[in-house]
Amino acid sequence: MLKILFTGLVVFNAATTYAQSYEGTIAYRKTQQSVAVIQLPCSRTAVEEGLSRYMAGKGAKSSGMKNFTVFRSVRLSDADTVLSDLYFTAEPKSRQEKEVTLLTLLPVKKNQDILARTDGDKALLTEARSFLDSLAPSLEAYGISLQEKDQEALLQKARKKMDGLINDQADLDKKIRRLEEDLERNKKDQAKEATDLKVNISANDDDKNKNQRKLRKLLDDEGDLQKKLRKAKSDLDQNRIDQRQQQAEVDRQQQSLDGIKARQSR
Repeated sequence: MLKILFTGLVVFNAATTYAQSYEGTIAYRKTQQSVAVIQLPCSRTAVEEGLSRYMAGKGAKSSGMKNFTVFRSVRLSDADTVLSDLYFTAEPKSRQEKEVTLLTLLPVKKNQDILARTDGDKALLTEARSFLDSLAPSLEAYGISLQEKDQEALLQKARKKMDGLINDQADLDKKIRRLEEDLERNKKDQAKEATDLKVNISANDDDKNKNQRKLRKLLDDEGDLQKKLRKAKSDLDQNRIDQRQQQAEVDRQQQSLDGIKARQSR
């Protein structure tokens, strides 16, 4: 990883973040090389992808080089008659600020070796800073579009979970009604068997034993039904708690999405 030393300025207000490029240095093969730097409120991935898209729009393709993304034979401005090779790096500002990226630009004359730069080449830095300032809005817009896409996925996931909880509630309501109906039917069957047992009190032992077995089974079934009903009601209570919590999560994800869209419209 390249070490970046810089002094810079980022101006914030309640509505917008204004990023201004500034001059810094990077360590390269035991030398300190002057670079233009800009701080962007986007992830490294968003900056790198956005940079490739921006440069492709200018007809420039990247080439690989250790520690750098390189675009060769590029005009730093529309009025520029001299072509330059542009060496970019993108690194998170810190481990704690991975959604803020420092984009550095080391400009050299076309086909010039980095180590062959001279003090006279520093004039390119002013143009490089202007170049970074001009591409920053495009990169920020691309970063916000990716954030919006990711946030929409999170919101959809939260809503899907909420829909699942609502469906579970409907299933539990049906289950509770069915168990209550089964319990009511069980009680009626118990009453019937108790009546039959009284009627058959003087009947033979086989008939009485048959009535008694049916009554014992109905009593056992009643216990099972009551246990299932208690469990279903407990599950329903938990489902309602889960729904309240999940609705709060849906609202939080929606607020985050609204915030991203508000940034996009500025």
